[in-house]
Amino acid sequence: MKLCFSRTLFILFGVILLVGCAKRIQPPWISKVATIREPIGAEEILRLPDGDPVSFHELLNDLEPSSVIFMGETHDQIEHHHCQVRTLQGFIGKNRDVVVGMEMFERSQQPILDQWTEGKLTEEEFLKEVKWETTWDMDYNLYKGLLDEAKTRRLKVLCLNIERELVRRVGQQGIAGLSPEDRAKLPEMDLSDKAHRHYIASIYKSHQAGSAKDFGNFYQAQCLWDEAMAETLFRFLQSAEGEGKTVLVIVGSGHVAYEFGIPKRLQRRTPLLYKTIILREWKKNLENDLNLNKFSSPLAHFLWITKPAPPEKKRPRIGVILREQQDPKGVWIERVIPQSPAEKAGLLSGDQLFAIDGKEVTKVKEIQDALAEKGWGKDVSVTILREGLKKEITVILPPLEE
Repeated sequence: MKLCFSRTLFILFGVILLVGCAKRIQPPWISKVATIREPIGAEEILRLPDGDPVSFHELLNDLEPSSVIFMGETHDQIEHHHCQVRTLQGFIGKNRDVVVGMEMFERSQQPILDQWTEGKLTEEEFLKEVKWETTWDMDYNLYKGLLDEAKTRRLKVLCLNIERELVRRVGQQGIAGLSPEDRAKLPEMDLSDKAHRHYIASIYKSHQAGSAKDFGNFYQAQCLWDEAMAETLFRFLQSAEGEGKTVLVIVGSGHVAYEFGIPKRLQRRTPLLYKTIILREWKKNLENDLNLNKFSSPLAHFLWITKPAPPEKKRPRIGVILREQQDPKGVWIERVIPQSPAEKAGLLSGDQLFAIDGKEVTKVKEIQDALAEKGWGKDVSVTILREGLKKEITVILPPLEE
């Protein structure tokens, strides 16, 4: 499996929204978040920075002038995907000519998505063609409603992402280490935003014991994701096909927060109006998490608090990015997420995952299914192949509340 770089980073964004200064004056919208209590309604939407509650109808009206609407999700939150479908349907109800832009697909997959929305592929054929299990390591059912809606309505789904292998190479060796051929593939890059760099650095320091050089490559790779998706949007909106369209952009929240990621990079290319929505799952004391930043700008134009995901919709994860290959056949650990169960257990990048609880695994899905079957808070025995030697490591899966 290719490196799912942005997905991992933005799952981390869903965990923390940056360590900040405790003495900073609390933004007014933070106190509004504190008033939201269970049961969570379908329209817990706040307009920032004041934090005024708005109805879904008012939200759609506020979004009306914008050509691009960014919805920043936490990828494994089913309620976030319900909100996306509802928003898409709301635009259709207002007779907007909508395109769905998705981080989950690379530009090279555009012909496949076009065939899907034209009704030329069954779901089974579609998933096989896009290699869903190895290119986007999430349960397809999370995105099924959105993709089915696009197919039923014959709406274009715009593939936003650049090839993940190129981002992986930048993350490993930096832009300077790329071949001339690879450098020619890069979009226009801006690495000068000090606030954005500080934002990424704070998260990197909290979760990664790496060198300054490692962070430099990490930051360049992160910017490449954002610049590439901004460029894809820009080119589409400037094309004849994109004229007059409204693009609903579905991406991880870290690509949208504080407008650092894609929004500002799109704005650098075009003055077209946009709005940002951050989706966050409700939990007790959510306001404390949201108040951990030290940026004067609001988190987004709108904050949409959603119901907690039902326990049966959540799947335990050990915190690794996996790479599946056919020759030789198997699954390798591409990266271990810092402070994850995998890191605590001693799993390392480069380990081949050979078996889960004694059962041999050769596909990413087999590992996902084995962990889901095991359940939250349980011990799982992972057999790895490291430097030619087999080794068994016990990994403690996180409890459900984490």
